Amino acid sequence: MIPQLIAGIGLVTITFELVSGAAAAGTGYGLGRKYGRKLCTALDKVESTVVTSIDKFRN
Repeated sequence: MIPQLIAGIGLVTITFELVSGAAAAGTGYGLGRKYGRKLCTALDKVESTVVTSIDKFRN
């Protein structure tokens, strides 16, 4: 009885660690995509502004 109880507690502990690790990885991936997309859009706007400014000086 006691070995089964210890094994059960061990399995619950391992399962909790795996699930929490997977949740953290999923959250990190989701946030990385979200803020990466926002950063990319902002940098594209900056690039467009710089190119427009340079074109104005050339003409």
